[in-house]
Amino acid sequence: MTFSRALLRLHPALNRRALPRAGRGSLADVEHVGRRSGTVRHTPVRAFRSGDTVVVGVNFGNRSDWVRNILAAGGCRMHLRGHDLDLVDPRLVPVAEGARGMPWWFGLGLRFVVRTRECLELRVATDTPRTPARRPG
Repeated sequence: MTFSRALLRLHPALNRRALPRAGRGSLADVEHVGRRSGTVRHTPVRAFRSGDTVVVGVNFGNRSDWVRNILAAGGCRMHLRGHDLDLVDPRLVPVAEGARGMPWWFGLGLRFVVRTRECLELRVATDTPRTPARRPG
C-alpha cells in the first residue's frame, strides 16, 4: 500500500516549503499543466536521471493529480540538478523496474518502507543547463 492519501492534507504546506529547494540534489520541480483548468502547476518530487531517462516514485499512487496531468499531456518540464528538462513519453512502470534508475538505497526505501507500487518513467527530449541568476551590484 502506498502512502496514505490522508497525508495529503499536509501536502500543500510541505510543497510550499520544498519548492524553493527544488532543483538541487534529487529534489526536482515538476512543472505540469492541469487537465481541466489548464493552470501551470509545480510539484516537488524526488527524481533520478539515468542517461536519457528520468524516474520518479509515485508515492501516493497513480491517481495523484500531478501523475494524471503528466500522462494526459504526454510530458512535462522539470528542473533537476541545475538543468531544465523537457520530458516526454511518460509511462507507469512497476517499482522494481523503475528502481533500477535510482540509487539502491532509495529503491529499497520505495519498495519496502513506503511500499510504492509504481514509478513514472519519462524520456528526456531536451536538456538545457540553467544559468545562475545574477545578483545586482
